[in-house]
Amino acid sequence: MKKIFVCFLAALMLLSCKPALERGAWNDDTYRALTAVLSESENQGNYAVFDCDYTTIIHDVTHAMIVYQVENLKFSLAPEHHFLDGLAEVDFPLEGLGMTAREMGQSLAAEYASLKQEKNDSLYRNFRARLLAFDAAIHDNYDYRTLCLWEPSLFAGFSQEELNEMAKECLVQAFAQKPLGSEQWVSPDGRFCGTAYKGLAITPEMKNLYACLTRSGITPYVCSASVEWLVELLCCDKKWGLGLPEERVFGLRFVEKEDGSWDYEADYTQPFKAGKVACINRFIAPLHGDRSPVLIAGDSQGDVDMLTAYPDLKMGLIIDWGRSGAIRELADRHDGKYFSQQFKK
Repeated sequence: MKKIFVCFLAALMLLSCKPALERGAWNDDTYRALTAVLSESENQGNYAVFDCDYTTIIHDVTHAMIVYQVENLKFSLAPEHHFLDGLAEVDFPLEGLGMTAREMGQSLAAEYASLKQEKNDSLYRNFRARLLAFDAAIHDNYDYRTLCLWEPSLFAGFSQEELNEMAKECLVQAFAQKPLGSEQWVSPDGRFCGTAYKGLAITPEMKNLYACLTRSGITPYVCSASVEWLVELLCCDKKWGLGLPEERVFGLRFVEKEDGSWDYEADYTQPFKAGKVACINRFIAPLHGDRSPVLIAGDSQGDVDMLTAYPDLKMGLIIDWGRSGAIRELADRHDGKYFSQQFKK
């Protein structure tokens, strides 16, 4: 009788340790669907895949790093940096700027060199507005593969140790930002303007979802089109609320070329757009009997491929930031498979 009681008590303690999905700010239908996935898929070797930026976190970790570099004037001038790395074509006029990438890159490099010699408020405000305007123009004038190479190329010229220290400082400052928000960076002459999104956060709902998946035997992974080492610093550090092992984080991987610039690592499956599906199929699914994920979460066009690639997917979770296009169609489908969720900043 005593043994039966001890076994009962142990089972009760095990059940009590397993976190229930907290109600939080989840929509009713989304909450019910997530609860069903956790219940139906537990302890069967299943897995879930999450995007990072604007899904796992609020805001974008690469953008946060760029804002940090601007505010602290931490770009490399050794080797000489013209802000053009990763751009194959630089001599056509960019829509929205009225100048070529070469002209913009060289002028940014000259302004930055001057700022490093002597801080000038007007020159600084011009530099930061022009850089974000250039970033927006690259979004609008180049393909996604080029964008995913150009933004991280702004980190080139530093050692990995230096980058890790910069990124840790960036994350501490970004997570301390209260409230989250944005600033318009406008040049003194009003010609250039860009939006700097300030701060990073992981909602209590997302932290709890990751915890519930893990304790239910459903392994969560992150598959991101941001730089892998940067996403690892964010997602693998327990202080931000996730504490994932590094082997569960997949992001962009780069190699340094002889001239100090970066290029994509050739023999790796880069996880952007359809590459996210290829990354899942190559690195994650084989660890789970080549089964499909039971849950995929994303927020943008870059996540549509992985959200729609698996017929056996139980639930597609779309963190809704009001985006249009194919991701909007999924968010509005209401077919029992795709569910949208808005979170306040």
